Amino acid sequence: MNESALPAPSVRSRTVTEIETNPFSSEYDPSREQRRITPMVVFWRVLGFGLNLGLFLILFQLYKVARKTFIQRGERVGFENAEDIIAFQRWLHLFFEPDLQAWILDRPEWVIRYLNHYYVGFMPMFYGACAIGLLFGPVRFRFWRRVFLCSMLLALPWYVIYPLAPPRFMNAANGYSYPIVDTLKRWGPSYFSNDGLVTANQFAAMPSMHIGWTTIGALILWTCVPRLKGIPIGPIVGTLHLSIMTLTVMATGNHYWTDAVGGWLIIAGAILLARFLTGRLPVRFPRLFSPT
Repeated sequence: MNESALPAPSVRSRTVTEIETNPFSSEYDPSREQRRITPMVVFWRVLGFGLNLGLFLILFQLYKVARKTFIQRGERVGFENAEDIIAFQRWLHLFFEPDLQAWILDRPEWVIRYLNHYYVGFMPMFYGACAIGLLFGPVRFRFWRRVFLCSMLLALPWYVIYPLAPPRFMNAANGYSYPIVDTLKRWGPSYFSNDGLVTANQFAAMPSMHIGWTTIGALILWTCVPRLKGIPIGPIVGTLHLSIMTLTVMATGNHYWTDAVGGWLIIAGAILLARFLTGRLPVRFPRLFSPT
């Protein structure tokens, strides 16, 4: 067949494909992806965010239900796995979580209270990053939405395979000698409650999706937020957000640093899977979910 007779893809089609499969492309030009931001454009993108938020809330509850299903097995073996994690980190001479928490607790009390609230607010902050991404980079946001959905699928099996007690359980209250404080229990706010619609599986420390989904939020900010007078606002805010959350999950006694590594590995796998699925899925989200 004469290739010259084939219709050439439009510039916009090529651009959208490049943006979705190469979210860090240096050739990205926001003006080629977006229309000028007008009140009507803002309205449709806010509506799109509302639809995405509803979808994410439903999926997050389903995710928690699936994770909670295996909590009994977690209680039986989660402490044994935690001892293995601590032994591994000690072998690397990197079991520093107790010392890190002790250093934080030596600061003024508002520091640990701030970190506690930062930990509790990780999903609202993730939704906020999604809203910003949808407003300023709706095409790129589609890719990160796909990464988020893929990360759920990749993370769930690990809570069955490797239930893990968090550091805050490895203290005298449970017969262990590690000087780790449950800061949420002592200073609040309440996070692991039995009063919610779906209670949490507290033996699901590995991988840390606090870190995993915060990383997605940071990448949304990094790739979707345009520069302001040449200043890379997105990368600065995204990096700061992820750095604080990484400190927070360890300082509050909710995760080991190896859990954070597990979260990053899940996101790396989700990015690869999302790139593979780009253009291959037979079903697409309705346009209202990501208006451009």
